Amino acid sequence: MENFLTIPFLVSVISSITTGIFAALVLRRWYQLRRPHLLAWGIGLSMYFLGTFSQVILAIWWSPFFFGLWYWTGALMVAPWLGQGTAYLLIRRGSIARNLQMALLLVAVMTLPWTLFFTPMDATAWYQGADMTTIYKHIMGEEIRGTVRFFSPVMNTWGTILLVGGAIYSARLFRRKQIMRNRMVGNWYIALGGLLPALGGVFIRLGDPSFKYLGEMCGAILIFIGYWLATNIPETAKVSRQKITETTS
Repeated sequence: MENFLTIPFLVSVISSITTGIFAALVLRRWYQLRRPHLLAWGIGLSMYFLGTFSQVILAIWWSPFFFGLWYWTGALMVAPWLGQGTAYLLIRRGSIARNLQMALLLVAVMTLPWTLFFTPMDATAWYQGADMTTIYKHIMGEEIRGTVRFFSPVMNTWGTILLVGGAIYSARLFRRKQIMRNRMVGNWYIALGGLLPALGGVFIRLGDPSFKYLGEMCGAILIFIGYWLATNIPETAKVSRQKITETTS
């Protein structure tokens, strides 16, 4: 059996397949409807896919490009872009959501070249089948402390609060109004799915990286289920909505 055929590798494969399909579906929906929240979610899920796919690549062979991409997407981009989609849905006043996106784009442009091309990397710390959550500090050294790592806690906290908090708020709103039960349940799934990868990051900072890969996989699957439930209205609800429209027109 090859050295890279480990549990983290197999979990990463499942995560990358799930997020790749999910991102394609959301971006196709955005192409049809042209809604800004769908574009933000599509970008966030594409980042999710790139991060988990990079884990698959890095388990097999060393690539400084994919290592930089893995760190940039996971440490900075996934949570805030998913949260940005929720911001577009819930923050309707003025141009707050658009301004948040401009700040997100600015951080992305500032940090991507540094992470991919200017961060010193020690390839000797890598080995086939390595758990990236345990060796990335040895690969990047202390140089990351004054650059990308400065933004990481802010971006992830901001994105997680928007995604998880927004999903909880929406679920409670639908429950209180006693409407669209599928969206209420779907938002609870999204909230839980958004929380799991964040918990994996917290455990890494506390010195326990074991939950990281499982949190990524379960989080992606739960968000996928929640999105499907929230966007696929049952036929009974469609009929009820059609009747209300007919009586008010």
